[in-house]
Amino acid sequence: MLNKVMMSGRLLTELAVTIKDDLKYCIFSIAVEQTKRKGVDAVKTDTFTCIAFDDNASAVSFLYFKGGTITFVGSLRNAYDNTAVLIVEELHFKNKFDVKVDVNSDQIF
Repeated sequence: MLNKVMMSGRLLTELAVTIKDDLKYCIFSIAVEQTKRKGVDAVKTDTFTCIAFDDNASAVSFLYFKGGTITFVGSLRNAYDNTAVLIVEELHFKNKFDVKVDVNSDQIF
């Protein structure tokens, strides 16, 4: 079975890495615009909850910010409360101006 999604949207939440029981993760929400239909001026958005683990969690919290655009490939899973959650597996960069970079850091992405 194939379970892959690609999303691109605006970050709705502040990003922070959480470490619990040796598990590092970052939970965030994104707003994704629906496809604009002919004759309709208003574009609606859908909101999704996403989780990045380990190195992806570190990269998301370091490189992105609330209000910025993120693009990733991941998979769709059920959460404990039967809601859909997107698991971030790969980060994709459109251009170097969409991310924040700390030039004084020794961290390389």
